[in-house]
Amino acid sequence: MSSSFVYHPHVHQSDGTVITPDIAIDRVYASDADGLIARPVSRLTSAATIQQPADAPIGTPAVVLLAASYGMLIAPVVILEDALALGRAVWRLDDIRDGYGDVMLRSWTVAAGKKTAFQAETLGGLMSPADAMGALGNASGLKPGTAVFIGHPAPLGESLLVDRFEVALEFGDRSLGYGIEIEPLG
Repeated sequence: MSSSFVYHPHVHQSDGTVITPDIAIDRVYASDADGLIARPVSRLTSAATIQQPADAPIGTPAVVLLAASYGMLIAPVVILEDALALGRAVWRLDDIRDGYGDVMLRSWTVAAGKKTAFQAETLGGLMSPADAMGALGNASGLKPGTAVFIGHPAPLGESLLVDRFEVALEFGDRSLGYGIEIEPLG
């Protein structure tokens, strides 16, 4: 039995054009305290809203490296307890490769209408694409259809009741953003 997630990213290219390919993701890995761990494809979502237990740990901002047949893509994402949430705005890794370590990953929480900065760091503080590829056995690339979520693990036991989680990548005057509404259960 095979499982895949059909992803329709909006690839913002360096020449100002945007393309929207169909990409079947059939392998997913996410970083945690022990390195890169395989995750079920069924955890992927591009939903605008998800339900989550009210006492669930808050998510963590991250980036996803996505191997497509025409090259590696990168996007801002959120690693949640039971979901790997990815927006549709992405860049080609080749378009930002030279400044990858300087790309800023920012995140915010929104609760009761108040937006609060959550984390801000450069991608240089996270596992590099080369290290991620090496950890998965091929330092020169990933098999198309592979998604690797890279972020720092959320603080253990920290839970906040939030209405929305937002994350953005900023590189020079360019930025990509993604936000997901959180509907608490219980």
